[in-house]
Amino acid sequence: MNNYIPLTHKHKSHHSRNLPRRAVAPVIATLLLVAIAVVGGSIIFVFAQGFFSTTQVSGSIDPELVKIVGYDTRDVQTLKIHNGLDIDGSNCCGDPDGKKSIDERITIYIQNNTPLPIIIAELRFVGVVYQYTTYEKLGPWNPDPIGPQPGEYVIMTGPDAKNNGDILQEPTPKIQAGGIVTLVLDLDRDLKGGRDMQVKLTTLKGNVFVSTILAGQQVG
Repeated sequence: MNNYIPLTHKHKSHHSRNLPRRAVAPVIATLLLVAIAVVGGSIIFVFAQGFFSTTQVSGSIDPELVKIVGYDTRDVQTLKIHNGLDIDGSNCCGDPDGKKSIDERITIYIQNNTPLPIIIAELRFVGVVYQYTTYEKLGPWNPDPIGPQPGEYVIMTGPDAKNNGDILQEPTPKIQAGGIVTLVLDLDRDLKGGRDMQVKLTTLKGNVFVSTILAGQQVG
């Protein structure tokens, strides 16, 4: 009995070091890292979603900030411009017959948040390039030689579609610094209600701004 040696704290520590330690398997660790990355990316996407759904910018290193702040693509006789007023013109924009047909019109409100004027080098709507024009009057939407024709657009700074003054007459489609204007597009094809439609605007400096609008709605 006198030969019995009790197990001391030192012996216990030595014994515990010899036990195998439990660790996270490499596969599980990889899955955890992937899950953390996915959650983090989702959070960033939610915060940035508002920007990417409005505009995507590319081009030169010269900073330009152009934004679509609203539009009116309803099938109505009179559309609204950027300041909320109706276009003041007889039968300016279309026939409210339940469909948006060729030669009827839509309005898109563009804001230039750049401290300098910008010039629109190209405007594409649903993949088609629209040509800038400087008619003095908007004219009726039907096939009348007054006003823009299918595939053309004018820039309105005010609601008066009958007299000279509220339609930009400069030789280039310019938007002043901090300014908001209305692009009036004369449709080159029929549009279906509720359809997603892409607007692509390229500036003279090569910056590209892309946005999606919906047919049959008025926003802004």
